[in-house]
Formats: sequence, C-alpha cells, structure tokens
Amino acid sequence: MKHAFIYFIFIFCWAPTSMRSQLSEDSLSDQVDSIINQLTVEQKVGQLFMIRAFSREDESHIQFVKDQIDKYHVGGICFFQGSPIKQAELVMSFQRRSELPLFIAMDAEWGLGMRFMDDAISFPKNMTLGAVDDHQLIYRMGKEIGRQLKLVGANINFAPVLDVNNNPENPVINFRSFGEDKINVASKSYALMKGMEASGVMACAKHFPGHGDTATDSHHDLPVIPFNKRRLDSLELFPFKMLIDQGIPSVMVAHLQIPSLESRPNRPSTVSGKIVNDLLRRELGFEGLIFTDAMEMKAVTKHFSNGEADLEAFLAGNDIILLPENIEHAYQRILQAVEDGTVTRERLDKSVRRILIQKLKLNLFDEDSYADINNLTKEINHVDAQIIKSQLYQKAITLVRNESNLIPVKDLKSKNYGSIALGADAATPFQQRVLSYVDSDNYWLSKSSTRKDYAIKKRQLSKKDVVFVSFHNMSRYATREFGIDSMQRAFVKELSQETNVVLVLFGSPYALSFFEEDKHILVAYEEDELAQDMAAQSLFGANDIIGKLPVSAGVSFPAGTGMVIPGIKRLGFAIPESVGLNSDTLRRIHEIVEEMIEQKASPGCQILIAKDGKVVFWKAFGHHTYKKEKPVSPEDLYDLASVTKIMAATLSAMHLEDIGKFDLKESIGTYIQEEDTTNKSNIIYEDILAHVGRLKPWIPFYTPTLAKRPASGPDLTYYRSEPCDSFSLCVTPNLYLRTDYQDSIWRRIFSSPLRDKDSYRYSDLAFYIMDRTIQKISGARVDRYAADHFYKPLGLRKTTFNPLSVFDRSMIAPTEEDDYYRMSTVHGTVHDMGAAMLSGISGHAGLFSNALDLGVLMQMLLNEGHYGGVQYLKPETIDKYTRRHWRSSRRGLGFDMKELNPDRSLNMSYKASRHTYGHLGFTGTAVFGDPEYNIIYVFLSNRTYPTMENNKLGKNNYRPRLQTVVYNALMSD
Repeated sequence: MKHAFIYFIFIFCWAPTSMRSQLSEDSLSDQVDSIINQLTVEQKVGQLFMIRAFSREDESHIQFVKDQIDKYHVGGICFFQGSPIKQAELVMSFQRRSELPLFIAMDAEWGLGMRFMDDAISFPKNMTLGAVDDHQLIYRMGKEIGRQLKLVGANINFAPVLDVNNNPENPVINFRSFGEDKINVASKSYALMKGMEASGVMACAKHFPGHGDTATDSHHDLPVIPFNKRRLDSLELFPFKMLIDQGIPSVMVAHLQIPSLESRPNRPSTVSGKIVNDLLRRELGFEGLIFTDAMEMKAVTKHFSNGEADLEAFLAGNDIILLPENIEHAYQRILQAVEDGTVTRERLDKSVRRILIQKLKLNLFDEDSYADINNLTKEINHVDAQIIKSQLYQKAITLVRNESNLIPVKDLKSKNYGSIALGADAATPFQQRVLSYVDSDNYWLSKSSTRKDYAIKKRQLSKKDVVFVSFHNMSRYATREFGIDSMQRAFVKELSQETNVVLVLFGSPYALSFFEEDKHILVAYEEDELAQDMAAQSLFGANDIIGKLPVSAGVSFPAGTGMVIPGIKRLGFAIPESVGLNSDTLRRIHEIVEEMIEQKASPGCQILIAKDGKVVFWKAFGHHTYKKEKPVSPEDLYDLASVTKIMAATLSAMHLEDIGKFDLKESIGTYIQEEDTTNKSNIIYEDILAHVGRLKPWIPFYTPTLAKRPASGPDLTYYRSEPCDSFSLCVTPNLYLRTDYQDSIWRRIFSSPLRDKDSYRYSDLAFYIMDRTIQKISGARVDRYAADHFYKPLGLRKTTFNPLSVFDRSMIAPTEEDDYYRMSTVHGTVHDMGAAMLSGISGHAGLFSNALDLGVLMQMLLNEGHYGGVQYLKPETIDKYTRRHWRSSRRGLGFDMKELNPDRSLNMSYKASRHTYGHLGFTGTAVFGDPEYNIIYVFLSNRTYPTMENNKLGKNNYRPRLQTVVYNALMSD
C-alpha cells in the first residue's frame, strides 16, 4: 500500500468475516467515514471509474492498466477475454498495487465461459433459462457462477439481465433475456441474484430502464424506446422495481433514447438526470450503486465528446463510470468539475460512500479474499457445475407440437428411423445420442449444400417412417432469418409430405414462426453438446419434457406454450455425480482393468454402470485377442454363457406366468408330457429354477461324438462340413451335427440319474428343460420367444442367439481356440458345447449381447417391469423370481443372488445389498441389479480366449472387485 494512513484504515477493516458480519450499519458507516476523511479529492474521483483489462494481452497492456491504477486511483477493473489463471494472477497483482481495494467486475451472464470459452464452463443462456420452471435450480446456477467468479478474483457480475425481450428483431438482448413475460424475467433474475449473493458476488441489474423492445444495438447507435410512461411502468420497469424491492445492490443504466422520459434529443438515458436521478433514485427509491453501461459505446460517443459524456453521466446520478472512452479526459473533466463547483464535494462523497460500503460488504479489504490459483482450472470446471448445466438443459427442453403423439418415441421395433442435421458439417452429438436408442441412417447438410444435395437426401429419407430433422449453427438475428434459409424450409415442407418429421431447433425459438404447419416440434434453444444430448434423451423418454416457451413466435406459438410429457423410464445418460457417484473413485475401474489385461485374465471387456435410471459409465477396454488387432468397441457382442439363463429362459418363464400359461408350482410332467416316464416328471419348476431339484450339474454331450484318437476332433459319423437335412444342427459355420442327435441329448437329460440330496447344486440341465418347456407351452423356442416379447419391443439391437446370422464376425469377441472338440476358433457361435449341439439355442447358454442392451433388460426389471411406456412384466412376478428360494442362501428363481451363508464364497461384491440379483457367465460375464441402491453393473469379457482353462478372472476376483468400486463411489448425502 502506498499511503500509511490508508494502510492503518485497512488494518481496522480487515477483521475476520465473522466479526464484520456482526458489525451494525452504524459501525459500517463509521468505517466508511474514516476512510473518506483520509482520501484526497483525486483519490475520490478515481473511485468513480472502472477500466478495462484483458488477461490475454501482453506485458504492455498489463503495464498500461497498472499505470492507470497508479495515475488515476481507479476504483475498479472490468475483465474481458483471457484465461482464468492469468486473470487470477493479474487480480492479485492489481489489488496489491491499488491504494484501495478494487472492484473486479466481469460480464459473465452465463458464467466464466462467456469470457474464457476454452477454459471454463458456459451455462445455458437466459432465453433457455426462461423455459425452465425451477427457480431453485437457477439459484444454484447463480451460486455456482458466483463461486467461479470468486476463484478468478471477481466480485461483481454484470448480471442478471432484466430486459423484457418482446421484440424478435432485438439484435443485442435477444437470448440474453429470460423472455417476454415480465414476471418470469423478474423471478428468474431474483433467483440468479440471490445465488450470486450467496457466494459473495454482487449482482447488477441491467439494462435500466429496459433494453428489450428495440431493433437497434447500442454498441453501434442510440436505440429509441418510443413508449409512454404508463407502458414503461407496466412492462419494462416491472422487473427492476421487483428487484429493487428485494435489495438488488447495483443497477446498470443503458444507453437508450426515451422521449417520454427525456425530451432532449440524442440524450441517452445514461446521461439523463430525469431517468437516473428522478426515476431510478427518487421514484423507485433505489439506494444502491448505479453503473453506467460502457461509455465507449457508439450510442454515447456519437453524441458526446470525450470527458463531457462522463461528467454528464455523473451529474445525472451514476456512481461508477464504466469503461470511459478516454480515462484521462474523463478523470480530468470530473476533477475539474469538482474544483470549479460544478460537482459539489457532497455529491462526490455520496457516490464514494456507496462504493466503499459495497467494498466493505464484499469483504474486499481482506487480502485473504483475493484469488487463489491452486487447482484453479479443476475448481472452475467442478463436476457440480456440469450437473447444474445438464439439469437446466434437460428442464428447458420444450415440446410445442406433438400431433401424432410420436414423442416420446415408443415404437423401437417396427419403425425405420433416419435423421438429418441441417447446417452441420458432420454428424452431431444429437445424432450420436439418437443411435443409443435406435438404428438410424444419419445425414447432414452444411450451409454450403446445394439444391441437388437436398434433393438426394430427401429421396433417401422419404423412405423412412420417422425422420429427425435438427437445425444447427442457427443465428439469433431476425435479419438473418435465425440461420434457417429458404432451402432448408422447403426441404422440411416437402419431406413432411412424404413421411413423419420431428423438428428439433438448437437455436432461437423465434424461428418457430417458420414452422406453423409442422406436426412435431421440439425446441432445445442452444447448440451446446449437452443441449443436444438432452434433446435426444428426452425424445426417447429418458426424461420428462416440461419446458415452456419464454417468448412468442408467430401466431401458433405464444409464450408459455409447452406440453408436459412424462418420461417413459428408458435408460438415460448422465455424469456419475448427478446420481451420487464419484467420478474420481470410478477411475479405479481403469486401474483394475489394466491389471486384468496385463495379467492376461482377459484380453478385453465392456463395463456398464447405471444408477437411478442413468448410464454413468459405459466403456470398452482392451482388444478382442491378445494380438491386439481389434480394439473392443462398446457396440461389440460377447457370448453371455449362463447370463442366458436369466436374460432369455427366466424372462420367458416370467412372461408365460404373467399371461397364465405357466405355473412354478407345476411339475415338469405337466408341460412336457411325452416325458412322463422320466424320473424328473414330478420335480416342480420352482425347485429346478432354484437349483434344488436334484439335477446333475451338466452332461458332456459332445464327448461321444469325438473321434477315437486323441485330438482328432469330431467323428465324421456325426458331423459334416456342409448342412443338409440329416446334418442340420450348426455347431460352427463349418461343422454340422446329425439332426437326430438332438434326440440323444434329450434322452440323456431325461434319463440322467437324480442326486440323492435335494440341497443346492447348480445345474445347466434345469435350463435345457426350461427351453423345452417354453417351446411346449408357446410353440416357440426360447430364442424366438424372448426376442418377440422382450428384445424387439425393447429396441435391443445387439441381443440375439446365433449372431453370425445378423452381425459381421468382426463385431463379436472370440471365445476360445478350441483344440478338444471343434478344432477351430470359436467365434460368433456359442462356446458352450451342449448349446452348440442344439444349433446355438438353449435356455442355459447361447445368447450374445453387449453391455447397453443388458443394461436395458436389467433396468426394465428394476423398473418393476415397466420400460419405454410398456409394462413387460408384473411387479409381483419380478418380486417372486428375485426373492431367495426358501431352501437357498443364494438363489432366487433363475436369478443368482448374493450369497448370505458366511461359510461359502461370495459371488459378487461384498458391498452389494442382499437383494441384488443377476447372474455370472462362464465366458467371463456378469450382470447384476441392486434394487436397494438402484444400481446396474454389467461386465462382459472373453476370459476363455484363448483357452477356457485360464481362470485368472475368477481367481483374482476381478468381477467383484470392479463391482465394489461402484459401491465405493457412492457419495454420502
């Protein structure tokens, strides 16, 4: 500090916050008086000015700012573009250089991303927030913006924008406004103000008395507001009056020509005493700080000379002159006016007093409140900010028309989908997320696309049942038709005549005026990747759609338009923290998987984690084989082995029970009557599904079909390399088993001896029998029954038996280099020998899938049978099958559950709840759902490659260890 007397005053003021909060208004006033009495006139005048600074500029700019601090004793600095760390460093440097603590202001209406686009998060713009009916969430956004501003040393945010934007042609306010409804604007501004205030940042209401209804940008010229005082009172002034009543600490005055308030021509409101002193101070009773808008803007400089405009603004009643065009002229002109009496000492002290009071209230005399650059980038982009941003975009999504009730999209089974992104140069995040729900041919047309390009795409898309047409890189300017040209509009109109079109606007809602006749329209307001992601999820029913238009567009879409459409319980996608999981903890998964691959427990894997209906982790690791030729993709298929038991056979049995065709209390002989002489005829299904039916664990059906000599492979008595009527059972693509051998398999099953004890013993035979039972009851084998009643209607695209009939082999992880039976690589056909001998279809093995599809099936179960708007199973049926059998400490009916017997080894994470159910698979798979925590865990690997003798996956407990990480990631409330 430069002056010892000011330093003494600062020592007094730098009391801890807890002490200062107890000081009375009188004490605060006494402190201000003490400071003012020690200041020179030059220092007082300097407090009236806030100058510009950039953290991206070179040393000459920084020195220029320092010189202005020294020479003109400026009271504040407004920072613009740069980087957070550099700004934080500069703030500390400038603060230490200044005689009095500086106001550090920023225009951060939608957060630090407004100034640090590459380094900080941008929250939704105000127009988007205008669609959100959750003021608590907007408060949280304000609080988070305030927290981030404090991190870079700022203590003032020139926000909220209180302008009521009821003019679609407004080029400067537009999306910066909360909309055209004055109450909506006022209430959201209040929430934002209170949030910033909670973080210790001063809010500033702008642009008084209302910049919404004009088509002129005050940066370039002087806008005229032609309305009378009654209209201004009822509309433009309303939000300002509300926030003044609620204690807004500062207001920014706009550069507007308002003839009904100020009759002098070419006199902006900023330099009008009738508007600042008479209206804002006296009539509205505002006692806080008044800022001018930037005095370098053309709305002022076109009509007033350097220095003169700044003096006029101060005489009009402003306290702080923001960004004077020439600081030297402005400073000297006001100083001269004080010296010659044009400005009285009393008038000068009033403004300085207001400034110092706010600096004390903001704790600026405490050096500990200055910026701290430690972990700054990470702290600015804190995950809480991402959650708030995501939730805001989700709640803003607005459905303005849905004539055929296409939204949310329910039919994933029979319709053919396509999408086209207009104005995009490549596939968009919106289109990528659509692919998480349906197969869709995705196209795009850029701004430079020709009529021929449009004609080609229309021809391709007209064959689709539903086409999602999304608009990208839109404009906010009405003069530019909001970025939607006539070719695009004609394309939509023509395509709509040939198929069902769903329009999605990632930009100005005013563009709705072009689409008065369209039948299905969703407004997502912004191009941000999160906005696009949330729009796609909402279209498919992962979230409720609850947004309301904040402005009117055309005749058909008045402000407030918006259908409330409940979600249909489809899986959504979110970051872990949004559902109470810690991302840093989940990164431990990567370490364990790296260890697993390094130890050659499996060459690769897929892992999916979902909680509360949101997928928060879905990743692929490693390669298909140890040769590392083909990386694992999340879309790849794995042989599920015994996971087939629950995801095919058990689901089918549950469905048959729901429709009254199957009864667990009935015996095998009830449904498989031709086997009534078997020793298994009287065993009830409840027991075999719980593995307490005395059945043998398994039978090696393949061994009698091998040649006599060791390692000679299949006996040609039983096999052929090409299919025919008598050799039709496909074991592998080049190996076909005798058709009649399936009879031998069933004879061996039904004639196999029973165990003496009815204690628990895991058995594959039970699920061979379930396949047979399903076929006898329904006429369809388990593959077709499960597909017809679950996989297809659920929209599962990677779940199937015998995947080679549908998918390329490159999309399927191989399971073994078989040198004992098939004498080839088992790749795309079921690994289990018995299921392979039944053409890849059985109730115990044969199903292939990827992690996402299995997550959908498990979510349907956790949803009590409901998914995507359809009730697939009754809740009571799910409850029955996922409860432990009365004679088992581990097994439900078909489902594996957590082992409760402490004398036996655990089959899953020790942290999973006792109600967790799912299944393990021999090939290295696991699927579990925990209804207590609403967690889904899917792990898919091919640990059997190159040999099933490799059991490092089990010995090192990789599956339960990875599952435990999920529970470790649970965050306490």
